[in-house]
Amino acid sequence: MLRGVVLVVTVSLGLVLLPIAINVGTGGTAPAFLEPYVGWVWPAIGVLWVVAVLTALFELRDRRLPTVSSRAADQPRNRTNAIARIDRYYSERRTSSLAWRTRVALALDEHPGVVVRPYDLFVQPLDSAPRQVPNEADIAGVFDELQDSMLILGAPGAGKTTLLLDLAQNLAEQAQVDKDQPMPVVVDLAGWTAETSHSNGDDPNDSSLLAGFVRWLLYELDDRYGIPPAVGRTWLCDGHLTLLLDGLDEIAEPSRAKLAPVLEELRHNYRIPQLAVTCRTNDYERLPHQLKLFGAVHIRPLTKEQVLDYFATVGPALDGARAAIEQDDALWELVNSPLMLNVMVLAYRNRAPDDVIARGVADLRRELFDTYICEVLARDRQTARQYDAKTAVRRLWCLAWWTRKRAGDRTAVPRWMMPDGWYGLSLPGVDYLAHAVCLPALFAALTAGVTLVMVAQDGALAGLAAAGSALLLVHLLPHPWQKREGSGPDRVLLFLLILFGGTAITVVVIVAALGLVELLTAKPALVVEAALIAGAYGVELIVNHNNRRRLLLGVRVAVVVVASWITLSLGDPTAFACGVAVGLLVAQGIRMVKSLPTDHVPTTADKGWRMDPWVAGGAVAAFLVAVLLGADLASPQLEAVAGIVVGTVAAKAWRRRPPVLAGPLSRLLHDSLLRWSGYLPWHRRAFLQYAADRYVLARTGHAQYSFIHLLVRDHLAECSPDVLAAKVDLRIAERAARR
Repeated sequence: MLRGVVLVVTVSLGLVLLPIAINVGTGGTAPAFLEPYVGWVWPAIGVLWVVAVLTALFELRDRRLPTVSSRAADQPRNRTNAIARIDRYYSERRTSSLAWRTRVALALDEHPGVVVRPYDLFVQPLDSAPRQVPNEADIAGVFDELQDSMLILGAPGAGKTTLLLDLAQNLAEQAQVDKDQPMPVVVDLAGWTAETSHSNGDDPNDSSLLAGFVRWLLYELDDRYGIPPAVGRTWLCDGHLTLLLDGLDEIAEPSRAKLAPVLEELRHNYRIPQLAVTCRTNDYERLPHQLKLFGAVHIRPLTKEQVLDYFATVGPALDGARAAIEQDDALWELVNSPLMLNVMVLAYRNRAPDDVIARGVADLRRELFDTYICEVLARDRQTARQYDAKTAVRRLWCLAWWTRKRAGDRTAVPRWMMPDGWYGLSLPGVDYLAHAVCLPALFAALTAGVTLVMVAQDGALAGLAAAGSALLLVHLLPHPWQKREGSGPDRVLLFLLILFGGTAITVVVIVAALGLVELLTAKPALVVEAALIAGAYGVELIVNHNNRRRLLLGVRVAVVVVASWITLSLGDPTAFACGVAVGLLVAQGIRMVKSLPTDHVPTTADKGWRMDPWVAGGAVAAFLVAVLLGADLASPQLEAVAGIVVGTVAAKAWRRRPPVLAGPLSRLLHDSLLRWSGYLPWHRRAFLQYAADRYVLARTGHAQYSFIHLLVRDHLAECSPDVLAAKVDLRIAERAARR
């Protein structure tokens, strides 16, 4: 996304500067305010195009894997490339999981009574009572025995996904050898939202629910394995795909009950040769409809003998874990799944029994997970970047909170901030920076930028008009900011960055607007401005049913029209058009800044404080800079002053509706403040790799990561990050003291 923004901005600026450069090169003249910088136009265009080309090359460089052509699904390379991608994904997923570190043979029970066997495919057995699966049977053999149609049940962390990946790896090996075997694809059900709609390309015989499921499935295949939707749909119709659906319990609860009818219709409308689904036992039992599959297996909890046998197999490295579990019998009840066994192994591996006993045993799940997080973050790992404990835990907590709250896949760490990603995440330090640092800096920057340009262009009177318009608009209601007590990291530096950056952006926007007006000439520019104002007033009159409000709007229109007519009949129309453009931009900019803090901060009864001193300070600073740069303060451009007043009054009609970009800019501001405060990483990929190296996240694909397990994610989302960080620092100090 960042590269896309850079590409759009550089190309846009280049296209804006190119006509000016061509006009000057063919003997024309540049706008008056650009004449001192004409010599820099072509170099600036060259730099912008170099940046655009480099950005495009970096984007192309990331496309490393072989592609699957969508031109013909039966091309031999398509199957070969798809199997290569599938095998790579399974290998990365397995090696980055906790289960890969600690492999324990899982005991299975067959539960035929929890599924409804399709009567049109299989002869129904008489006995539906649970029975044990032989210990020597592997999951591929069980899948084959259950006619390639199976449900995998188990408790949280029991190893359901691990079994499914083992099955996928086995089926992928068969598909590599035998071209008639279907290709297994693991798909996480957490991202399915039960959308019901038809669109172009859907099969008309599919219901709206199935059409939405198939579109989502094809998108997942394209995103994860690089299988284009056209190829995926063909393979789905021809029976070339084995569907391994992971995490029925991770679907949003209102949509879970819809999976059974969707899979039943999918089986009738498409050829599904093999199908497996995983789900937590308790969540499956609450479903109103059982799945129509041939059989089901349930993963039994680990026994005490299995845990002790594993400790004996590893040897002295787990003496600390053995001491912990033997000291407190309550731990036996926790270490009954591969996940919890892995957590204990990583928490206590290579720790002396005396040290474990002296510190006390984590006798509750929360304490055990705390010990796990402390241990994995305290150990040294070979990564490009290192992070202190407070930074690492804050970022993990924020990512866990965000991942759990967002819609869709609730384990995968999203690449970008969702539209509703940060609602409800209100942190005192971030709120303080937003209201006490960012808002004053933005108001001061906007006022300083527009005042500086107008003083340099049209003299002191125009600068005073621009500053006065900004001050009036800031002073008028509403005042959405609230008084926030507290402090934030490097608040002075943040204020200066926003002040200078905002001033520079304001100057660029105002200069570009003035240049556009001069290039269009006065009459076309005034027509465009009149159309914008008329459109805004027309919408206001249509949506507003208050007659008093309509009357006031009519009076304002009359004032704007009369003032414009008088000014145009007496003065320079170009200066007036420039002033109107500045007035409109100032009003829109002030309203945009006013809309920023209310997007994520809940309304409180706290009284706000005055922003007027910051606006006045920005105007004074702009006058001083203009004087130092040698601006002519006595330039009598009364038409520009009138235009600024008219533009400000005309824009008043837009105040009741929020600006179009207010929401995205507010979320961008909040996202930036979270990064500034240490709650989100500036370099996302480096931090995610750091967390994956410490077995908190797992790499699930190219630049894709998810939490190692839902229980780990939930623990981080519910913890107090600063308290947990203090525990990590203590553990780091203990390890350093023993060296």
